[in-house]
Formats: sequence, C-alpha cells, structure tokens
Amino acid sequence: HKLGGPKGAGALWLRDPDAFQPLLRGGGQEHRRRAGTENVAGIVGFAAAAGAIEPEEAGRLAALRRALETEARLSTGDAAVIAAAVPRLPHITALALPGMAAATQVMALDLAGVAVSAGAACSSGKVATSHVLAAMGVEPALAESTIRVSLGWSTTAGDIDRFLDAWGSLAGRRGRVAL
Repeated sequence: HKLGGPKGAGALWLRDPDAFQPLLRGGGQEHRRRAGTENVAGIVGFAAAAGAIEPEEAGRLAALRRALETEARLSTGDAAVIAAAVPRLPHITALALPGMAAATQVMALDLAGVAVSAGAACSSGKVATSHVLAAMGVEPALAESTIRVSLGWSTTAGDIDRFLDAWGSLAGRRGRVAL
C-alpha cells in the first residue's frame, strides 16, 4: 500500500522461490504458497498502482527525503538521521530529536496534522522502543527519541515544509512540552 495500492495486497520477491515455505497449508493458491481465498480486487489494485509508478519516482522521493533530512538537521542543530551513511530506501527516514520522547513527538505532530510513527510499520500501535533500531545498534536514549517519516507517491515539497515547520517548532519547545 505504500505505493498507492490497497491495504492487504503486496508483492514478495524471492531469489529462490523453492526455499519459501508457506506458514499455512491448504489450497493451491499462488502456486501452493498460500491458503485461502485470493483478494482479487486487492491484487488488481496493487498491480494497477505498481504499473503507474514512473521510473523517476525513486529519485523524486530520494530528493524529498534528502531535503527533509538536511533541513531537519539545520532547523534543530542536534537532530540525528538514523543510518544516514548507509544505502536506504528512498521513501523512509528515521529522525531523532534528542531529549524528546518519540511518543511525545508523534502526538504533537498529529495535533499539527502531520502523521508519523514511533516505530517500524509492523509495530504500529505499540508504545515501545523500536526493535528495529535496537537491532541496528542505535543507542537506547537516541532510539527513544526517534520517529519514522514515510514519504509516498502523493508527498510534495509542501508536505515536507509542513513537517519541518511543525517539527522545528516542537524542537524549540523541548523541556516545555506538556501533552
């Protein structure tokens, strides 16, 4: 769904399809790799969304992410971009605002109309330090102040500016925020 398709449908790329073992056994759907009725509408919607991706979309998202990360560092003076020195997907960044809990940032940004997360997408709804950040070796204090910002096909430069305005304002109120 990150590429604009419906929730509940996606693609799985396997280097060695024979090494894949299904969790549920049953019918012969998806070459005997999945049991249960197929979500035909979801599959068709996902295919349409995947087919609509322009070749330059990854570059556009990477440019937006770079602008977001650069301005986030400049606007706060001490923001950290997690894993900035390694190759990453172009549509996701993790930003740490030292001294402010991720949950506080998420709530304050939500009130400002900006949706972010405090953990991995697979952990949404949980109030705990990200197990992904722990596995990456991020120091616990930094991990506790890290939010995940996802960009998508509809993200504009205006959206980045809106986030930066809200986050920069929040950073300036550290130590004085009461939610």
